[in-house]
Amino acid sequence: MLKYRLKDYSTFCKIKNSIESKLEGGEFDKLKKEVEKLKKIVQEGKMSLYYTQLLKQLLFLVESIIEKTVNDDYKKALEKLIEAMKITVPDFSLSNYTSFVYSSMEIRILMNIALIIEKKESPEKCIKMFLFCLESLEQDNIEERVRIYYNLSYSFHLLSDYNKELYYADLGIKTCVKNRTLNGLGLLYFRKGIAEYHLKKENYIDSLLKAIHLFEILGHEKLKQMAIENCRKFYNIELTSFIAKPR
Repeated sequence: MLKYRLKDYSTFCKIKNSIESKLEGGEFDKLKKEVEKLKKIVQEGKMSLYYTQLLKQLLFLVESIIEKTVNDDYKKALEKLIEAMKITVPDFSLSNYTSFVYSSMEIRILMNIALIIEKKESPEKCIKMFLFCLESLEQDNIEERVRIYYNLSYSFHLLSDYNKELYYADLGIKTCVKNRTLNGLGLLYFRKGIAEYHLKKENYIDSLLKAIHLFEILGHEKLKQMAIENCRKFYNIELTSFIAKPR
């Protein structure tokens, strides 16, 4: 059915998977090529209204991520996300976001709005939005659930609530294991390790090393180096000495 509704469905899947891979690996600077590919498909106009809207939302979402992570322009990033949401929810605003029922794409847009609010306003307001997203999410939407758990874990880290940081990291890890997915697992183990470090738990190094090994397995070299550098810079944890030695 999907192949008939979108002529270049296989091409769309390749682009979407490529985008997801770059997002997962933190390769935000490489997303511009994907934006051009998406624009080309939208301009060709060979799809139903449903898929036209979906592609436009994905396009605005990726453009927003580029504005936020590459250009450091949070205002423009937020404008892109609100524009994306209004494609399917015309009456949407930040003041009435709890009034609607959302699709998985719309929830993902709302999650990214929450990330900007976390940066520009407060982690507390962001957490409220993440919990709303979690409650609104369909049970079988594992990928978005894992993303929300990670983001909640990090938000509580910003508030120095390390018990809740650990709680949501563990929930995310259990969800990944139960559903046999590696997506987000390395990042969740990193959050788990940092929370354990702050809580003075002896096994924090094991969690951090699991994160590093998962980054290696998935070819996420940028995330691996970022994790090693952050541990060294912020916590005086030298992971390279553990990585170099067989355990």
